[in-house]
Amino acid sequence: MKRFLWIWAILSLPVFLSSQERLEKIEIIGNDRVSRETILYYLSSREGDYYSPEGLRKDFRVLWSTGFFSDIRMEEENGPSGKIVKIYVAENPVIKNITYKTGKKVKENDIVNKLKEKDEYILPYSYYSSGKIQKVQQTITSLLLEKGLYAAKVEVEASRKGKNEVELVFKIDEGPKVRVGEVVFAGLPKLSQNLLREGLKSNLPHNLFSWVTGKDVYKENKISEDLDKIRAKFQENGYMEATVGEPRTEEMTKKTVFFKTQKMMRIVIPVNAGYRYTVGDISVEGNKSVAGPYLRSLIKLKKGDFYSTKAREKAIESIGETYRNFGFLYIQVMPVESLDPKNKRVNVTYNISENEVAYLNRLEFRGNTYTKDKVIRREMLIREGDRFSLALFKDSLLRIKQLGLVDLEKDPDIKPNPQDPTKIDAVVNLKELQRNNIQFSAGYSGYEGAFVALSYSTVNFLGAGENLEITAQYGKRIKNYVFGFSEPYFMDLPITLGFNIYDRYIVLPYLYDRKGTGADLIFGARIKGYLRGNFTYSYEMVDIRESSYSGGSYYYPSYYYGYYPGYGFGYGRYAVSAVIPTLYRSTVDSPITPTSGTLYLVSLKYAGGPLGGEVNFIKPHFEWTFYRPIFRRQILGLHMDYSFVEPLRGSAVPFWERFYLGGERSIRGYEIYSIGPRSSDGYMIGGLKSFYLNAEYIFQIGGPVSLILFYDLGNAYDSGQRINFRDMYSSTGLEARIFVPALRVPFRLIFAYNNRLIFSGDTNFNFRFAIGTTF
Repeated sequence: MKRFLWIWAILSLPVFLSSQERLEKIEIIGNDRVSRETILYYLSSREGDYYSPEGLRKDFRVLWSTGFFSDIRMEEENGPSGKIVKIYVAENPVIKNITYKTGKKVKENDIVNKLKEKDEYILPYSYYSSGKIQKVQQTITSLLLEKGLYAAKVEVEASRKGKNEVELVFKIDEGPKVRVGEVVFAGLPKLSQNLLREGLKSNLPHNLFSWVTGKDVYKENKISEDLDKIRAKFQENGYMEATVGEPRTEEMTKKTVFFKTQKMMRIVIPVNAGYRYTVGDISVEGNKSVAGPYLRSLIKLKKGDFYSTKAREKAIESIGETYRNFGFLYIQVMPVESLDPKNKRVNVTYNISENEVAYLNRLEFRGNTYTKDKVIRREMLIREGDRFSLALFKDSLLRIKQLGLVDLEKDPDIKPNPQDPTKIDAVVNLKELQRNNIQFSAGYSGYEGAFVALSYSTVNFLGAGENLEITAQYGKRIKNYVFGFSEPYFMDLPITLGFNIYDRYIVLPYLYDRKGTGADLIFGARIKGYLRGNFTYSYEMVDIRESSYSGGSYYYPSYYYGYYPGYGFGYGRYAVSAVIPTLYRSTVDSPITPTSGTLYLVSLKYAGGPLGGEVNFIKPHFEWTFYRPIFRRQILGLHMDYSFVEPLRGSAVPFWERFYLGGERSIRGYEIYSIGPRSSDGYMIGGLKSFYLNAEYIFQIGGPVSLILFYDLGNAYDSGQRINFRDMYSSTGLEARIFVPALRVPFRLIFAYNNRLIFSGDTNFNFRFAIGTTF
């Protein structure tokens, strides 16, 4: 039977095909710019094919989607040998030119970028389409709403030009911005209004901060996002079933930050906090490589405390970071919450999928065209084949930056090996910093005065990271000749060996002239991690003379310490033999342009005693520095310095070892060496202890330029005087800092207000030019 049916179908096929009509001809009527060949290209139907109404309907949809035509009509008639299909088209005009007439707040570039982002940008000489124009109009309107321009209108004018051409003009009337005057949480919030407002990302009440950041502009399209943030704020405080309703808006009047009364928007958000949940049972499951009690210690949720989703997420981060620091890069931590409505508790189970351990397969450095690979590689705390610890890798990058030889050009490329995901290939992209500095220069500094200098210095001698310095500096207040060398990795071990030989003559205005000839021997080593120690032996012949300086803006008596009773040392030559042990830990990311990290430093200068020499004293020094990024390209810097000096063996403290504050290295608004204790008749005697702190808020403007808001506070005290914050000099102001790569130091313009006057002719406002940094 089946065989009979197949035979019948085969014999019937020619009869069926011969009865089907063919498409004899396709005629195109009404086209001008769009050629017949182009139209036929978009058709699936071809002359001579079998006639198919379904195929023609499909062709109609395809032609319409091209946007070439404003009207398409298909007609068919019988021909001598088949069907004749006539396609009548009315072409859309060509857009000859597009103009955006914008206001002050939204520019043409903003509109063009937004249209390109949404793939709606209209090119000249494309075909006009009312649907396309409507989409563009909607996108521009959305952009205006994002900017808070709710009174804005977008109109489109299309004018015919020439043969089937059109010019488009988008007229944008921005209208005034609508600002948020007040945000009120109505109903049963249970949390304070201020706390709930912290959840808002946009639509903040108008004040100075929200006005500066532009967050006080009413943005309806951001409301839903703000409502989610408010709901999250409730859950951060244990209100797990809080509801946040649809807000309503009301018109109100309020004074702006410029004390001008203006109409604003009040947003009223209905909320119901519901019941507050506490922490129930906390458990950790799936952990094999890290002990459960340790993981439990990372979870700050304590049974009986109010539950917090923020603490839950923090625990996820802490557990994930712990695992990644041990090489489990693919760790997954999934919290499972279980609400107990009866007891108002939240039980949480942290499910951990450790997955496989990742290893460092290949480590490559790019961009270090001069610095040798081994100089950088020896700072790495992990090697090829080691577990890929994320913490050790980050610490290694910080150590590389601390060298001051290279900087990170961009984030490292960390990718799993395509053949084996447990093997990680890392590429560290670097850029060389200024390594050699050969210069002849002239300039002015508050400490050195006018000077000329010829120097050669490098922090990367022969690309191996050694430091070499040869300097000859001559000026009104300074004559400085130095030859120094240090090897930071002696025999490829983390041991520093070095020396300095110098001959210096420094004039301290109205105090004394100091000439010193000597040498330093330096030994240093990394103790553990970022903790390092240095041990320096110094021998110097010090020649102290009466001040040769006879100019300046403040007055000191012409006779000085050698004639002031009770200070033990007069003018003359003294041998000083001293050791200076130093212990410090630094995570500051760069010695040139720091942005983050902390420095702790303790040092002690011990002179005389069994070391010989003609002076005997001990001089401890404590220093703390802190940098932290606050916002993008904004950095907070803090610095504190405390030192004191005491005589030994019944000697007196040499007056050149006393403390004299003031100047850009301590309290930058005051003249150098102008702050310190004085005798009853006004003579500067210097302090036996000093304390000062500096605060900087750094705005990185762009390139080498930074603007800095600063506050300096400090004083120097004599024997028997206690450090008193009410008896300190402060300096507040603005500093412009321009970093010069060739010199590896910044130029500084300092505008300062000083809280106290030292002499009657002084002014509170001061301007200074300086070189270097305060800390």
